Amino acid sequence: MDHVLIRKLEHLTGNERRPELAYAIEMRDRPGPAHKVGAFGDDIVWVQLHGGLFVAKAHVEICWRGEFSSPKEIRMRVGDAPIAKVADFWAKRPRFGYAAVADLKHETWIEPFWAGPRSYGYEWVLLENDKKHHSWLDVKDAPRGGSQLMADFAKWKAERT
Repeated sequence: MDHVLIRKLEHLTGNERRPELAYAIEMRDRPGPAHKVGAFGDDIVWVQLHGGLFVAKAHVEICWRGEFSSPKEIRMRVGDAPIAKVADFWAKRPRFGYAAVADLKHETWIEPFWAGPRSYGYEWVLLENDKKHHSWLDVKDAPRGGSQLMADFAKWKAERT
């Protein structure tokens, strides 16, 4: 199964050569898509920036699903990854709830492309059927103002040589 991990540009980690996400993370006050279904070895995770730009791809190694008592607990679970140090990523999280954390491998930048509908606040979307797969991964024209996000992403990568 394919998955879409949605991140803000300022929450990306890595360098010009490759992303260093290490984990796909979903934390919600109610069970979200990833918590309900999970992710399994060699599932593909596509990384989309807020705004619709797909920039990276990875494979799932293993996924943990469970309830958490605080964001600190999930942050400790991913403590070896660069995302653990991105304070803004952890801010405004529910004090307790449901989570899914997938270890990622074979992370690569891809040629950026525009795709996907609005996410309505989700940070992890499962593409469990052909309709969702096409809806999320079929290439689309850049949205109004999209050139700015593309330029910001290129600048972000260039600053991390």
